[in-house]
Amino acid sequence: MTSFAPSLRTSPVRRFTLACLALLALAYGAVLILSAPGWPQIAGLWPISIVGLAGALVASATGVGGGVVFVPVFSVLRESGLLDLGPLQTVGTSFSIQCFGMGVGALTWLNRYYRPGVRPDEIAHRPVVGRVVVMALATGLPALVATQYLAGMNGELAFLLFKLFSIGLGCALIIQLIVLRSPHAERERLEPLDHVLILLIGLAGGAATALFSVGIGELLALTLFLRRFPVDICVSTAVIVSAVSVWVGSHYHFEAGHLDWGVLVFAAPAVAAGGFFARRLAHALGGLRLKLMTALWITGSGAALLVL
Repeated sequence: MTSFAPSLRTSPVRRFTLACLALLALAYGAVLILSAPGWPQIAGLWPISIVGLAGALVASATGVGGGVVFVPVFSVLRESGLLDLGPLQTVGTSFSIQCFGMGVGALTWLNRYYRPGVRPDEIAHRPVVGRVVVMALATGLPALVATQYLAGMNGELAFLLFKLFSIGLGCALIIQLIVLRSPHAERERLEPLDHVLILLIGLAGGAATALFSVGIGELLALTLFLRRFPVDICVSTAVIVSAVSVWVGSHYHFEAGHLDWGVLVFAAPAVAAGGFFARRLAHALGGLRLKLMTALWITGSGAALLVL
């Protein structure tokens, strides 16, 4: 006991992590309470856990938000009559699910930079990650909130834009993979152009995230990859920025009653587990293979939804 106490006093990251995990546990407890009246009807939604696990693994391992998995799957289930979610409910529920998956994923990446035995290059990446996250959120959060409350939310339009965004994002990821296959030197310092791009990405990505629960993390990761920053900087910043964004954006959908508590009961624990194991999966599969699988899924699902 005496050896553990000093560790806590000298580890603010650990204290922050424990506080966030406690908050997530309380949030899930609230979900269970709010969903209790409908338990007889929602018990059959347990397969949603599989979707949640897959979405969180993709999101936290690549920086591409879990919404690129949740929204297409929920839409197909709705069209099949298996799930009663309108377009706005689909987006709102995707926001709330990502609060758990991206939240745990962000904590996992954060602790990677402050773990015992952290590598010198990872220590050098800390200030870069911090600056990127702050700049992206500085413009991203105002754009997110303004789009939700001032621009209004048209469910059908948002769903159409999501399809187009998915196809464009998937194609961009494939192009990125082609670029990354060629030998190149990695950059580890932000240049003035990077500052401008990150601030602009925050504006565009924040508005996109408001419309269909994904956008800011994806655009940030893609840009940093193309600017040839190391993979851990690209993915960790995207996951952390996405996590903060979905927590802020979920408030709008909670107020508007867009959340499906039954889906969240089964999805939340699965995405939390996926967020924890995602980094390990990324290392096991290899970044190139994982990104190719993700790009093909995003492009294919977006094209399929466009045809349906």
